[in-house]
Amino acid sequence: MSRCARIALADRLRVTKRKPSEYVKDNFMITTSGVNFHPTLEYCHKVLGADNIMFAIDYPYQDTEGAVTFMNSAPLPKADLEKITHGNAERIFHIPPA
Repeated sequence: MSRCARIALADRLRVTKRKPSEYVKDNFMITTSGVNFHPTLEYCHKVLGADNIMFAIDYPYQDTEGAVTFMNSAPLPKADLEKITHGNAERIFHIPPA
């Protein structure tokens, strides 16, 4: 790419007001589907927070009982587990709480 082309490209780029990670946290959710591994869940919880994780099962390819056992034994605060297991789905999909 020529110097002129790089300058023209730089002129078109916008400076964001926030970090890219903040936009990801505001606009993306991840699920636990297919990943029953506590270190992975803990990492995602640390990086994205409980508000951005939703419990899911990859039925029929994932064992439902194993996925439920995995979540029930997850080493996370109870309030965060409630968000992940049902609270976020209720919020995102406008499901009334049980």
